[in-house]
Amino acid sequence: MANPIAQKVEKILAAAVGDFIAKATVKKNCEIIGSTPETLTAAQLPDLAAHIEKSVSFFSGKDTGTEVADKIRNLGG
Repeated sequence: MANPIAQKVEKILAAAVGDFIAKATVKKNCEIIGSTPETLTAAQLPDLAAHIEKSVSFFSGKDTGTEVADKIRNLGG
């Protein structure tokens, strides 16, 4: 994955759910918003964060989901 935005999202996620789950979550949630990890843009981060928040909240708890989503949203500037 050469896209620095997607790499940053994956790094944030990996801290909460581990590397393997982070990669799969980024890929799947990019697909849901009509993107790929390679083509993800800063403009898509709020939408991606909302979807990732739901996924992480389900597996790791609401507080973790919200924290991860906030960090992802803040990547956009």
